[in-house]
Amino acid sequence: MVKQVIGAFKDFLIKPVKKLFLGKKKISNFNDLRNFVSEKSAYVSQFTLYGYLRTRMGGINFYKSLDDLEFQKSVNIARWNIYLVSVQDLLLFTFSYIYNKQDRNIITNANSFFREILEEQEPYGLAIELKNKSIKEFSERVERVNWHMGYKQRPFEKSCEALFIWAPIADQLKDLDKEIVVNSMDVQWQNVMIDFVKLLQPLNTNVR
Repeated sequence: MVKQVIGAFKDFLIKPVKKLFLGKKKISNFNDLRNFVSEKSAYVSQFTLYGYLRTRMGGINFYKSLDDLEFQKSVNIARWNIYLVSVQDLLLFTFSYIYNKQDRNIITNANSFFREILEEQEPYGLAIELKNKSIKEFSERVERVNWHMGYKQRPFEKSCEALFIWAPIADQLKDLDKEIVVNSMDVQWQNVMIDFVKLLQPLNTNVR
């Protein structure tokens, strides 16, 4: 199913998704961390969105809809918005974890780190307006986050909500699906957290 879902939208964030399957690289510097956050966010956001659409619409209807321009537009809006919130959540989780386990100075890099990830996505179609809106939202989240507890307190709640909100499914149908949809994404994030803890090494913050 993974190949089917991702293959259906090969034009979106294809570079991060391809990288994801090349192996699990240790995280030992900022460059590794940036790749991890971007790639895992791309995977989780796409896998859960396309999986939800395929399940709710049925496989045949889902693939037929790929030729519908309005449907493509709706999915494009959804996938970018879900991806951006996913990056925010995962970045805050990883920085909070590192803040508590390794380096308390890392949080000073949060905003610039987020901007760098978004700038890498511009060639893949990230609109400037949406990019700037997300940067502002993230900056506001940074001001409110509890770095001591952030990695423990439902760190992926907002991206799970974003999946439910932005998925292009009729509201009357989505209302029946909320718990299942949110839980499906939460399961994916649990796996990402486990991977992160396993892969994290003492971080060399001089390598960006």
